[in-house]
Amino acid sequence: MWTVFLSVVITLAVLGLLRLGRRAAWRRHRGRAPAWIVRRLSRRLSATPAQERVLVEEVEALRAAVSELRGDLFASREDLARALGADKLDPSALDAVAARGAARLDALRSRLAASLARVHESLDARQRQLLAELVRAGPGCRRAHGRA
Repeated sequence: MWTVFLSVVITLAVLGLLRLGRRAAWRRHRGRAPAWIVRRLSRRLSATPAQERVLVEEVEALRAAVSELRGDLFASREDLARALGADKLDPSALDAVAARGAARLDALRSRLAASLARVHESLDARQRQLLAELVRAGPGCRRAHGRA
């Protein structure tokens, strides 16, 4: 009786630890840009290893910029809540929240332009046309898939 009970408890503990480990691994890799996206795009474009490195670097740079924007969004939300909770709404506090968001968006916009310019420069004419068709078709659309 005790051996059955003990084996059930041990099994449940091991399953719980496995689930915890899987959840921790998901959280750890959640911040990175999914490598399969870059690999798939590289394969579609028939990218050289040097071109693939450029794609990886620029996707990571954009991911980091978006992550900074997201972090700043939470801080802005806190500032906005503080302004709304005050006895009197202070327009300068609202302007400060909007200015912080606008500055971060401008930084993201310039990072995006730099990333696109670097990727564009690394690709040849055929690859640029294929990338343009993939962007035009949008995610999940089969119209541009497999056609070079």
